[in-house]
This record gives sequence, structure tokens and C-alpha cells, in this order.
Amino acid sequence: MPVSFLSESERLRFNTFPADLSTNDLIVHFTLTGSDFRQIPRNASAANRLGFALQLVLLRFLGFHLQDLRSLPKAVLDFVAIQIEVEPEVIISYGEREQTRTDHQRQIEKYLGFRHPDETDFERIEEWLLERALEHDRPLLLLQLLCEKFLSEKIVRPGFSVVERMVATARNSAETAIFERLE
Repeated sequence: MPVSFLSESERLRFNTFPADLSTNDLIVHFTLTGSDFRQIPRNASAANRLGFALQLVLLRFLGFHLQDLRSLPKAVLDFVAIQIEVEPEVIISYGEREQTRTDHQRQIEKYLGFRHPDETDFERIEEWLLERALEHDRPLLLLQLLCEKFLSEKIVRPGFSVVERMVATARNSAETAIFERLE
């Protein structure tokens, strides 16, 4: 089975921000807490404060970092910008230094308790995914379950090619295990 089993539109759906959010979703997932506010750098520019706040709520919501915060729906930009009292348009200037974005991501990961997967995590999650693949063979469902697993364990989701490869490998291993059992 090829590693890339998703259509371009399916890949885009898993790698970008959902287009259809209700007002309730905005309130539930994008309201900053008092503790969140204390993390936002006070002396930073308006753009960097907004970028930081967006990265914080997005990591908590998605489980990975979006590269282009300017592509977020206007409703999300506006909702977060209002909370920190900046104009949403300032996002254009966010992270003019790449190091700023990286520093913010590290600080946010630490604050939220997220971490990057290590070899032990990959081995454990691959075993878990194989069990799911033995239960059902639908790649989109396995992909969704895997993304949810990373998020629930507060592990920053690795690059999407890695995630796709994990699903393809689990499906191949499950198929082999089933054939071995049948023999």
C-alpha cells in the first residue's frame, strides 16, 4: 500500500484549521484563561502578543503548530485579538524573526505540558495503532484516531508525512497478522 493514501483535499483537512466553527466552538476552545494571559509576553509588540495567543489556543485545540497564522478564519483572529485588545490585522507582522516563533512555540509547549514524541512514544503509539488497525481497516478513521491520540497525550503531532506513514505501516502490519492467523 502506498504511504500517501489521502487525497489532496483530505490531507489539507487534517493539516489546516477547520473552516466551520460555531460561536460556541470559539468560546469553548479559544477563550483565554487568566493563566493563559499571564503567559503572553507583556512587553512584546501587538503582533507578537497576538501570534503568541493564537499559537497557544491552536496547540491546545489542534495538537500541532500551524505555520501560517494569517490563514486562520477571520472569526478566530477577531475573537482572540479582542481578548488581548489588539487589532487582528497586526498578525501580518507576527514572527518577523523565525526565532521569535520558535521561542513562543517552546514556551507554549512547556506551559501546556506538550512534548515532542521520542522513540519510546513512537513504539508505544505504533503498537496502539496496530491494535486499532486489527479492529478496522479504514485509513481515514485510523488517521483520525492517531491524531486524537497525540492530542490526548499532549504530544505535538509530528509532520503529516510521518503520521501517514504510521497509518500505512499499521495497516500493512495488521494485514500481515491477519493472514498469518488464517494460515
